[in-house]
Amino acid sequence: MVSICVKDVSKVYRLYSEPAGRLKEALWRGRRSFHQDFWALKDISFKVEKGSTVGVIGRNGSGKSTLLQLIAGIVTQTSGEIDVSGRVSALLELGSGFDPEFTGRENVFMNGSILGLNRDEISMRFDDIEKFAGIGDFMDQPVKLYSSGMYIRLAFATAINVDPDIMLVDETLAVGDVVFQHRCMSKIREIQQKGKTIFFVSHDIGAVQKLCTEVILLEKGEVLCKGDPEKVVQEYYKIIWNAEESRSDDGQKQGEDWPVVTGSDFVFEEVRHFDRRFGNRKGEIVGFALVDEAGQTRESFRGGEKVFFSLVVKCHESIEMPIAGFVVKDLLGNELIKTNTDAEGSPLKPCQDNSTLKVTFSFVLPHFRSGNYAISAGFGNGTIDHHTAYDWLENLRVFTMESDRNCYGLVRTPVSVEQGFL
Repeated sequence: MVSICVKDVSKVYRLYSEPAGRLKEALWRGRRSFHQDFWALKDISFKVEKGSTVGVIGRNGSGKSTLLQLIAGIVTQTSGEIDVSGRVSALLELGSGFDPEFTGRENVFMNGSILGLNRDEISMRFDDIEKFAGIGDFMDQPVKLYSSGMYIRLAFATAINVDPDIMLVDETLAVGDVVFQHRCMSKIREIQQKGKTIFFVSHDIGAVQKLCTEVILLEKGEVLCKGDPEKVVQEYYKIIWNAEESRSDDGQKQGEDWPVVTGSDFVFEEVRHFDRRFGNRKGEIVGFALVDEAGQTRESFRGGEKVFFSLVVKCHESIEMPIAGFVVKDLLGNELIKTNTDAEGSPLKPCQDNSTLKVTFSFVLPHFRSGNYAISAGFGNGTIDHHTAYDWLENLRVFTMESDRNCYGLVRTPVSVEQGFL
């Protein structure tokens, strides 16, 4: 049985260079155009089977949120057909239907009715909603007095407890503090076990890989591919790292073929994409590799795995005291791993002019919480306390951490527990 059927759907928006363009176009009555057509979606077709969990991924502007809004009925498609079978709960803009003057209790009943429940059905579910939101006595206070966290928790609790046949979720499956996030994820798992359909957009690739039975990849408003999560995610990463042009303002060389450099067990990638670069390039990082013990390039890892991060550096002059290092950061910029060759007590030998240096770091990945992380790399001359940066590449590679266990801090470490009585 099909829960969602999207057939040849397109959505075009008219973009005007100035606000008066709409008025001018109306006065000309179609004889002259003052707009440009922007195709947010173009000829999209797919089916979502009942009981499946389907994720939608893609770069910003690929049409993900527009697709969800069309399925939810918030906006109307320009062409094509959309058939949705069953009660839909859309977690797109949490709390968008709340009245700030109403109490939390009143908003639950009002929002529940918007989602298709009668008063008796809402009353039956109210205790579960109240317990899930966990806002205590504030349930009978006007929501205008709520903090943003309380507001979102109540909205999420209402939307997720209306027993939907289909859940539409935009961007995130977890909101609020860490404990509430895990409560949300447990609820999502419960909904999956009940055979409900979940259709969601997310930038959290780890969540997509763990939760989805299928994934749709959108690029420039079109379905690039659909199917097995692992295979589709790999295609997504290819777009991230290969689709953009090399940026000349970062001083990158364009149009040059760079020979593939092979290490003992793996292949190095050319340096092409990063967020920021600085240094005088007397020693230039030209290649890198992030691989597992088998020498395979990976986009996702698990805590406890041994990984190798290797750099290829072209020395454009003689360097007496070369030093190389790297930093691993989370999405908030917290530096979780930070080290270099000097700090590890492994000083590098001097490099001759026009020589090519390979530096490989091997380490066991800590048990980070699931999510995306970035690794940055640097090369210079000197010691950890006094050195000159020759080349620094910010966010050289992004990778995903997966975990089967909950992590309530930034890092989970194995802990043993003993009980005794005094």
